[in-house]
Amino acid sequence: MSILGVGTDIVQMPRIDDIYKKFGDRFLHKNFHKLEIQEFERLQENKKKSFLAKRFAGKEAVSKAFGTGIGKNISFKDIAIVNNEFGAPVVKIFSKTLPEIAAFNIHISLSDDYPVALAFVIISV
Repeated sequence: MSILGVGTDIVQMPRIDDIYKKFGDRFLHKNFHKLEIQEFERLQENKKKSFLAKRFAGKEAVSKAFGTGIGKNISFKDIAIVNNEFGAPVVKIFSKTLPEIAAFNIHISLSDDYPVALAFVIISV
């Protein structure tokens, strides 16, 4: 295994919650993949703030690990962070401009301790 990149990000949960309260579905559909939105809608209300903040941090960490950042090559919506059958987060990439990204192994860890959410990503080949 060879490490291609490492990325991390930290997000203030109240900031993400304020943005969601202000823009609602527009914020969701601009920044989150439909798989994430489906998962979000099934959550209890008290888990939604943490869910959005951790995934937002996760998307930033993934883009940093690839060395691209969020921009013309990959957008927030191109990155989906969903839970596997055991509840662990898994990253799926849906980029049309960087289809070769799907060939990499993306390892992600998400955590939160109010008021912060943290994501750590390692990309290997």
